[in-house]
Amino acid sequence: MINNSLKIFLFLFLILTNFTPFIYSHATEVQVLHRGNGAEPDTLDPHLATGAWEGNIINDLFIGLYTKDSFGRPIEGSAIDYSKTDDGLKYIFTLREDHYWSDGVNVVADDFVGGFRRVLNPKTASQYASLLYIIKNAQEVNTGSLGIEKLGVRSIGKYELEIELKYPAPYLIELLTHYTTYPIPRHIIKNYGKEWIKPKNIETNGPYTLIGWRAHDNIHLKRNSFFYDNSNVWFDEVIYYPTEDNESALRRFRAGELDINSGYPENKSSWLKKNMPNNIRHDNILVVTYLIFNCQSEPFSDSLVRRAVSLSINRDVIVNKIRNFNETIAWSLVPKGVKNYEYSSPVAERHLTQEERYLKAKKILESKGYTMDNPLQFTLKYRNGGDQKKHMVAIQSMLNKANIRVTLEASEPKVLYSYLRTGDFQVGDAGWIADYNDASNFLFLFETSSGPLNYGKYSNSSFDLLMKNAQNEIDTVKRSNILKSAEKILMEDMPLAPILFGINRSLVREDIVGWEENSSSFHGTRFLKRN
Repeated sequence: MINNSLKIFLFLFLILTNFTPFIYSHATEVQVLHRGNGAEPDTLDPHLATGAWEGNIINDLFIGLYTKDSFGRPIEGSAIDYSKTDDGLKYIFTLREDHYWSDGVNVVADDFVGGFRRVLNPKTASQYASLLYIIKNAQEVNTGSLGIEKLGVRSIGKYELEIELKYPAPYLIELLTHYTTYPIPRHIIKNYGKEWIKPKNIETNGPYTLIGWRAHDNIHLKRNSFFYDNSNVWFDEVIYYPTEDNESALRRFRAGELDINSGYPENKSSWLKKNMPNNIRHDNILVVTYLIFNCQSEPFSDSLVRRAVSLSINRDVIVNKIRNFNETIAWSLVPKGVKNYEYSSPVAERHLTQEERYLKAKKILESKGYTMDNPLQFTLKYRNGGDQKKHMVAIQSMLNKANIRVTLEASEPKVLYSYLRTGDFQVGDAGWIADYNDASNFLFLFETSSGPLNYGKYSNSSFDLLMKNAQNEIDTVKRSNILKSAEKILMEDMPLAPILFGINRSLVREDIVGWEENSSSFHGTRFLKRN
């Protein structure tokens, strides 16, 4: 029998030591969430990652100045308030003082300064660095023409951070939810360098911390007891599994091995709607799927050849017959639903029948010397896993009708994107999910300055100038018109062949609550629990 004094002592001890798991109703059993996550991550370093499958895990481990709620809306993270100048060029963020790394060390403004400097340091070779070129001197720092200390980010107090921009960015707060903007545990990186990200060394500032990573098997996270909102985190552990094979993942889901899986087989869509309707979840996200041409490689340095390939893709078959998810055919880069941007496509051929497009493609290719006896030939590199092979085989067959012979080459997603970033491809399978809701987040991919994210090394000075003009335009209507003019140039040059504006589809067990469908497809484990 424990007397009342001892009970009071134990209760106070648990509160003061932040040892909250024992006061939860599910304390007698460790609650584990099993998440199928598509591809095997290449890295969990927030400044080096590039894939959505990496971002899912990183967003459980780390948190920035801002984060997202279960509906995908920006909410306070490390920052609890901010002020800005009238011209929108300087922001001062006040940080919470109850935010700690998982070893109990305070998260301070200098950790964010270190993070921004690390991303933009050319030695880091961050693929996403150009996303932050809105910050004053960021591009110059990233290209090595200015020292890192010139970057427009500085601490003005232990818990106050100043960010100075090159031009106004109405989407800044949403951008600050992206993992590229996350802080670093300076004390850990100082001790371990590049090895800091390993489970035995890492310290995180988000709801979970990393305790194990078995390559091509699973990534194991455990709740971070130092997280400022730990008392509202329900799952004690989360285990992520690479599930590139959707058929296998569906079997594992039905067997109870997975609580969630990011995707399901297209050919099982009707069966799932009939037999497991309560497990299907769709997010209408801002995403475009496309083929990217290597504009620095013959014959795709010729915009007419690129157009011929694009016109030969029967988008209606892919979208409405093969996939059949109520998605939208794409004849532009920027999808519907983007804020302050009226969707339209400048591609005149979208009004033609597919047979008319084939005829036009053949005429273009014949004018370039490509015929049935001398067909255009190239290799199409694509992402292995999911239903991509089915799509690529369909495209291969479609292009054959226009005297185009395609060799297909499959790779793991992380390998494919390495090919794209280094220019080791002729034509590649690609996709882009918005980092923030603005047309510029799609169009910037084709700016000359975007480096590795401009996969095809497309370069057009008129396009670049319009993008620069849009950056400096405060009026939203004028800015939208400038961006639309830039997109018109882009689609005339056709450095990409847009195919569809898609959805994100998932399987979620019925007893999981807190999963809210949203345009960001953000579903942090922090907001989930078992009913």
